[in-house]
Amino acid sequence: MKPKTQKSQGKPSKKPTFSHAKATQWQKPNYKQKGKPKPKTDKPNKPEIRQMIRQQNAAKAEAERQQVRAEKEARIKAYKKQRLEKTKAISKRTQRGQPLMKDRMQLLLKQIEEMKQR
Repeated sequence: MKPKTQKSQGKPSKKPTFSHAKATQWQKPNYKQKGKPKPKTDKPNKPEIRQMIRQQNAAKAEAERQQVRAEKEARIKAYKKQRLEKTKAISKRTQRGQPLMKDRMQLLLKQIEEMKQR
C-alpha cells in the first residue's frame, strides 16, 4: 500500500473543511416573541366584512326591484281598468244596433278635462 499524502500543494482553500457546512450559513434573526400570543378578537376579518357588505347591497337591490315591480303592476292594473271602462262605453248599443252617443260623448268630455288638468 502506498502511504496517503496530503494534497496541500498550491494555495490553501478559503472554504471551511468541516463537514457541517450548512450550519455556517447565515440565518435570519427571529424577532418574533413566541411567549406572548396575540389575543383573538371577535371582530370579522376582511373577507367576512366584504361578504356582509355584498349581502346588504343585494338585499337593498332586491327590495328596490320588488318596489319597482309592485309599482309597475299597479300601473298596469290601473291601465287595464281604464281600458275596460272605455271598451264598455264604446261597445254599448241601442236596441237597433246603433252605437250610444251619450256614453261616447261622456268619454270624450272626460278626456278633454284630463288634458286641461295637465
